Amino acid sequence: MRIIIVITLFSLNLGLSAQINAGDPDDNEFHLFDGGFSLGANFSQVDGDALAGFNKIGINAGPIIHINFNPNWSASMELLYSQKGARSKPDPNNLNTFILVMDYAEVPILANYNDKNRLIFQAGFSYGRLVNSREKINGIEQNIEGVLENDELSYIVGGTFLVGEKKHIGVNLRYQGSITKVGPSANPKVVGLINRLVTARATYYF
Repeated sequence: MRIIIVITLFSLNLGLSAQINAGDPDDNEFHLFDGGFSLGANFSQVDGDALAGFNKIGINAGPIIHINFNPNWSASMELLYSQKGARSKPDPNNLNTFILVMDYAEVPILANYNDKNRLIFQAGFSYGRLVNSREKINGIEQNIEGVLENDELSYIVGGTFLVGEKKHIGVNLRYQGSITKVGPSANPKVVGLINRLVTARATYYF
């Protein structure tokens, strides 16, 4: 946990000292680094748990650093607190409830294409470390210690639409799916539990 805090403070320091390349319409100077912060929500589900639907809502937040190779291409790294998992859909005709919470410290590394300083397309991979988990069935806490995998590798595809004249603010949408399994499956036809999520975030570039 101390490592996560140190990396967060370091990333925030870099972000605060960085400037978005398109942030000032009168600034035509190329910037090697851009920094920012994203805050939004994950809408997640888990394949292999016998449930369906992106019903679990969680936080997705953290700093972003871009390394710009030229005005169009960049690589980015994020340090995120990302809440994933699954939950049963509320149904007045079914009193059975289920919720699985998986909180990750996550480091996505993405390739980004900036189209005319308005749209940023991105794709890449992410490493996640499980920092907290819990499961409840019908409101009763379940013992899942040692059941879930501590490490997750996943892929990400998405994009950011920059708004406003100075383009400091962006709306980011992305899809993410596990490459490695995150736990054993309750469905014999599925090899293991797989996280899938849609994320909607607001991003502010300094």
